[in-house]
Amino acid sequence: MRGEGMGVTLALEDALHEDCAAMCRELMGLILNARGVAVPGDAPREGEVSGGRRGRDVLTRFGRVRAGGRRYCHNAQAKAGRFPADDAPGLVGGATPALAKRAVAFALKEPYGQAAASFARAHTEDVTPEVMKALPRIVAQQARAFARHGPAADAPAAACAVVMGDGTGAPMRPEELRGVKGRGEDGQARTREVKAGATFRMTPQPGAPEARARAPGATRYNATPGRKGEFADDLRANSGRHNPIPPPVTLFISDGAKWLRDIRRTHFPFAVEILDFYHAAGHLAPLPDLAGLAPGERKNAFRKWRRWLKEGKAPQLVRRCEGMAAADPARKGEWDAALNDYRDNLDRMTYGDYLAKGWFIGSGVVEGGCKTLVCARFKQPGMRWTLNGAEALLPFRAAFYSGEYDQIWDYIIGGKHRVKAA
Repeated sequence: MRGEGMGVTLALEDALHEDCAAMCRELMGLILNARGVAVPGDAPREGEVSGGRRGRDVLTRFGRVRAGGRRYCHNAQAKAGRFPADDAPGLVGGATPALAKRAVAFALKEPYGQAAASFARAHTEDVTPEVMKALPRIVAQQARAFARHGPAADAPAAACAVVMGDGTGAPMRPEELRGVKGRGEDGQARTREVKAGATFRMTPQPGAPEARARAPGATRYNATPGRKGEFADDLRANSGRHNPIPPPVTLFISDGAKWLRDIRRTHFPFAVEILDFYHAAGHLAPLPDLAGLAPGERKNAFRKWRRWLKEGKAPQLVRRCEGMAAADPARKGEWDAALNDYRDNLDRMTYGDYLAKGWFIGSGVVEGGCKTLVCARFKQPGMRWTLNGAEALLPFRAAFYSGEYDQIWDYIIGGKHRVKAA
């Protein structure tokens, strides 16, 4: 360079990167094939015989490495067996945990084909779309358990914990939808519901509703296409491990769907149940029309009645509308349909009291979580998922957007011996 002078280092950096990767591959090969290093379980168990050493390819962050280790089986002719040299470094489908962790992080953000291409540019071309798809499935069971059994938060006692739930549909392959009822004209479902939960801490500011805010970095998510009970157990455990000291107040905020009300009753009986204000306000839309108001009056009436809701005057609103309905018996069914949600939720709609205490009254955090966790990755054009595929990827996306991606991989690896960097 001294003779040529300073210039653009593009080619130089690419060459240095390739050389460094080659050296690192060589070093990883030496480590994975080290002789005289104790490998836990590297001895035949009762009824086993040694099947000799075998070679296999291991995917590392730096590329493919050839490694060897002893195989133990019940007879020397068996093709399958136990490979302690695979278990000791925690290989995930023939990949090191470091490779798997980074590959899955790419798969969280892009379709598998695009993720493999992006990974090749950043790391190695050995990770194909098929490998991208397989890695989260191999450790799916451990990843799903993280919401319930992951480490408890090292956090001070919260003045208030907030729990939210919601659901959104994810497109599924036809074989995953057999017998599932849908809302289409043919009665056949096109999606399966993914249930999402969010929990966070806050410090209420009584008398200052605009000052309410989540504690920084305290929002945690969980999501599953599984059954309500599975989701409820995850949500309860996730909330508990992030609030190891039970707060004096817990809020449960949802859109009022029956399955969410059931979860509040069975898993959060101690929580104050709040109907999402914006969901409640949305049910005001047909009332001005039913009242027969002129077009110019409808907007004013909507604003006034919305203000009543926010002030906690839902009972007055219902009585006002019931009076108008009594004078319009021909449309009684329409009035009842418009008012029944309010009648059923009056005890969950005292928004004036909630705001005076500095509490949240909307479920926007979990609605945003649905868009981020589910829609952004699972509802891209042309996508059709299997249940296994969705169940495998969702825990990693939840951990990633909860700021716990490192922790979920520590949990998956478990108590295995870690080789420390020099």
